[in-house]
Amino acid sequence: MIAGGNPEGAELDQPMTRRERRERERAAEAAAQARSDGTPDGEGGSAAQRPVIRPASRAPERADSGPAPHPDTAWHAGSPHTAPMPTAETQAYPAANAAGGWSTSQGQASLRGPAAAQSAFAASAADRGQYGGPAAAGDHSGGGAERSAAGTSAAGSGRTSRKRKTEYQPLGPVRGTIRAFGELCITAGMVLILFVVWQLWWTDIAANRDNEVLADKLITDWQENPANELPDDPDTPYVADPVEENTGFGIMYVPRFGEGYYRTVAEGVSMEPVLNRMGVGRYPSSAMPGEVGNFSVAGHRVTYGKPLNQIHELRPGDEIVVQTADGFYTYTFRNFEIVLPDATEVLAAVPTMPDYKGKDRIMTLTACNPMFSARERYVAYAELTDWTPAGDGAPASIADSPAYEKVGGDA
Repeated sequence: MIAGGNPEGAELDQPMTRRERRERERAAEAAAQARSDGTPDGEGGSAAQRPVIRPASRAPERADSGPAPHPDTAWHAGSPHTAPMPTAETQAYPAANAAGGWSTSQGQASLRGPAAAQSAFAASAADRGQYGGPAAAGDHSGGGAERSAAGTSAAGSGRTSRKRKTEYQPLGPVRGTIRAFGELCITAGMVLILFVVWQLWWTDIAANRDNEVLADKLITDWQENPANELPDDPDTPYVADPVEENTGFGIMYVPRFGEGYYRTVAEGVSMEPVLNRMGVGRYPSSAMPGEVGNFSVAGHRVTYGKPLNQIHELRPGDEIVVQTADGFYTYTFRNFEIVLPDATEVLAAVPTMPDYKGKDRIMTLTACNPMFSARERYVAYAELTDWTPAGDGAPASIADSPAYEKVGGDA
């Protein structure tokens, strides 16, 4: 053991720098020289006049104070030697100021050796992990791991929440115009679809309901009012006087259109309310049912109850029965033709021959052609073949039909 050395021999095992080794060798030489001169160790002079060379040793860290001088760097008073230079171990862990992010314990560790520096560095890393900073690589404590996991989870959730918040860029003038035009087209398409549904479906339902109400009203009026006086000749049909415009006066049955088919006949050919809600309408200038001349009616082929939708299904010999308060007029279908809308001569007493009076009792049905178009007119001609007074009951062609029973029959 070196004279005046550290009595704790375990500290001699600590590594020493080259300077410390040279100081140690010099001290050993001085001690040997003193012994050779006969001066015992500790008597040649005061212990304060000789430097004590001690290797760097680990000192316990004081948490309640600032940086303290290393005990191994203490010198006796009046020693001419200067303090030793920092060792390699202390240079490996330099302390930084507070702006650099290092704690005070790291600054203390830089003066106390590598082991203290490592301990202080681990504590500082744990503190940084607690407040969101990266944890130390050597920190294996439970608290540090939990704080690190919590920080990672918080960062991950923050990234997820940022991903969910999508920021839409404002539309430019071109994209905005295209988008507005597209929305207008979609809206217009929806309105058009609703219009088609209303035109082709709902108008039929409404017109059929109005037609039923009008037919019931006619049957009730005919039953309450006394029958008109019939002519002396039973084979001569009775001809009633024209009624006011937009007033119903008859019911038309066409077995070819279906056993349940019937439509009311009103005065006039205006769209509202006759053709759109009352069935078929009589041209005011034409003859009345059973009268010599041309009893002409018009009706829709599509929409609004479509009373003449199947006019093209008529075949020669098919019967068309018109019921009024006076009786039943049976017309038999003869032929048809397709003309332009301005061909009004088909309504003459002798169709297509307006200059002739004629002696026949004719019925003419007109409807638009083709379907869903008013480009042409489909014209069907029929001739009166039978007349039955109201008191004699309905003709055999409609007596047992569901349509006749539905409107009240002979009741």
